Amino acid sequence: MKYYLGIDGGGTKTVAVICDEKGTLVSKFVGNSINYNAVGTDTARKNLKDTVDGVLDGKDICLSSAFIGMPALSERADEALTAKLCGGIIDCPKITMDSDVYIGLEAMKPSGSAAMVVSGTGSMAVGRLDDGTVIHTGGWGYILGDEGSGYAIALDGIKAAICGAEESAEKTALTQKMLEHFKVNDILSLIDIFYDPPLSNSEIARFAPAVFECAKNGDTVAKSIGKSHAKLLANTVSALLKKMPCGTPLGLWGGIMINCDEFRNEFTALIKEKYPETEIGILKYPPEYGAVFAAMKEDGIDIGGIL
Repeated sequence: MKYYLGIDGGGTKTVAVICDEKGTLVSKFVGNSINYNAVGTDTARKNLKDTVDGVLDGKDICLSSAFIGMPALSERADEALTAKLCGGIIDCPKITMDSDVYIGLEAMKPSGSAAMVVSGTGSMAVGRLDDGTVIHTGGWGYILGDEGSGYAIALDGIKAAICGAEESAEKTALTQKMLEHFKVNDILSLIDIFYDPPLSNSEIARFAPAVFECAKNGDTVAKSIGKSHAKLLANTVSALLKKMPCGTPLGLWGGIMINCDEFRNEFTALIKEKYPETEIGILKYPPEYGAVFAAMKEDGIDIGGIL
């Protein structure tokens, strides 16, 4: 029996699964982020080792192929980069790394063209054409982009909360939510929290649900932030879809897409306005299974009948 390792290295957590050649789940483990752009290479390697050790714990098996989806990537990693992260950690003859949205595409198991958008800690869209060509939009990271991501939404919510408290902008319920979330009594205390040491992107992104909660309760500032980012992300995805065949299905993934109904509905409506024939929905299989499917394909297995 052959065994395959699939890893979804998200911005906040890493999910690893092992399946046999029939697609049967053998093991699953959830570890910390392996996004080396966010946590650094040393921490990423430590977290990867902990995750791999966890998913293999008590399993006397040999891996035939491994595939890692990584938010730090926008395309297939070369051998040097793969070895830099995985060397001495994953023991198998074939290790491949690509973007986290690529494994989302694989999770869709499309026979033709397909598109995928992730809105989690970060955001990115990717599409595969009928001839196998992969194209991207977004994915520029938290400094240059990440529109419609948990990080970007949370940061805009925090900034609006501060401005509301200072009365340099409209007052908002986000101010009280922010104080409660970061467990402080005044906004000046945020300076130490955010800068000494710098707060991680994933920690900032955890405030995004509070933005959506305030929006759901009628706060106009929070509503505006959600709508603005839904439109920005829809623009990013529309730029991808216009390069793809009409009717290309669009898969959705990431904590924001899965858990924030109003954002997902707003985004979906905006896409449908421009591309009414596009089928849009949350992935049937999570990306870690897409990574397993990709690992199988790298080993020459036809995944058409898997699962």
